[in-house]
Amino acid sequence: MFFSYLTDNIGSRIEKKVPNIAPILFYSAFVIFILMQYMYGTLFKVNGHYVFIMMTVSTVLAGIKILLFDKVSDVYKLLMLTTLALLFAAGKNSYDYGLYYYTFLIFAARDIKFEKIAKLFVIVMTTMVFITTVCSVLHVIPTLAVGRSNSDVLRLSLGSVYPTDLASRIFHIVLTYVVLKKFNLNIPEYISLIAVTITTYLVTDTKLSLILMIILIAFCILYPYIGKVFENVKTYVISGLAFLFIGINLILPYLYSASNPILKKLDSLLTGRLYLGNVAFKDYNATLYGQFVYQNGWGGLQNKVVENYFFIDSSIVRVLLMQGMIVYVFLLWLILRNINKTLKNKQYSIVLGLLLVLLSGAIDPHLIEISFNIMFLVSFANLDYFKENRIEKGL
Repeated sequence: MFFSYLTDNIGSRIEKKVPNIAPILFYSAFVIFILMQYMYGTLFKVNGHYVFIMMTVSTVLAGIKILLFDKVSDVYKLLMLTTLALLFAAGKNSYDYGLYYYTFLIFAARDIKFEKIAKLFVIVMTTMVFITTVCSVLHVIPTLAVGRSNSDVLRLSLGSVYPTDLASRIFHIVLTYVVLKKFNLNIPEYISLIAVTITTYLVTDTKLSLILMIILIAFCILYPYIGKVFENVKTYVISGLAFLFIGINLILPYLYSASNPILKKLDSLLTGRLYLGNVAFKDYNATLYGQFVYQNGWGGLQNKVVENYFFIDSSIVRVLLMQGMIVYVFLLWLILRNINKTLKNKQYSIVLGLLLVLLSGAIDPHLIEISFNIMFLVSFANLDYFKENRIEKGL
């Protein structure tokens, strides 16, 4: 009680002098962090120590916003600190602090308008992808040009650490824009979306990302009807299907066997993700508090031939094995809570965005990287803008 009184009093005095200090702190923390994380995923030469300092600055700004300007109880703040401590411990064990940093921003996004966060994200990330592409084309930074064993097509990364990372990043930027538009696009936007989809595929030759983009376009077209489904189906049905989807994506790699023709064919369609997930489960399996999982991927500039390739592409498997079961339960709670909350509040574009990032998380490793996926910031943000009215008006 006394601590809340003290921090609220200090916060109120500052707000009288700087009325917009809370959103300024959040936006500053958010932009700093996504820029640092983005740069780490490119072929720019980045000083790791500088990145760490800037990420620390980001968390300090987010922490100040939470402590001084969020009107929550001491008990709530204690729960936040406990959660962050568990995530920090998992990050220390796995050598991956991504979710720990992300959760700072999830808590700091309280009462911030998500449409403004989304707009800022699209502007910053689109600008950075453009700058990176130009630098790559002009040979300011290197680019990767890789092929497949069964194809003559060259896949370009255009300054990203790998072509699939570029494709995934473009998908998440486009998804954020579509969510911001509440899946209501005009003809020029549809043409642009199709052009981006085709260009991304021609450059990166990433078939699974192409499928995701096609699904996104289809959902834009069918959105009024999807909204009707959300309107008439019980909340627990949608969240139950999401939970089932996560379960299936854990069970399939765990039970994978090359002797099973169905699983082998599915693994081929998923470009080896079931096999590699099975190897991960056999070599590491899930722990309570997380662990370091050694991975030997093709990304980045390498001066040697990569032998014994091993990388967990599926975020659904990756988070469980690296971050541990306690953190995984937290992530499951966060996903299902957000789906339930936004369904009840008729914020159907947010629901669909959450389901699409979950679908993407089954095939790419970026689910808990905020410079890709910002959808978890909806947890405590202001979502009033996204309340559906087109469905209520009968399309």
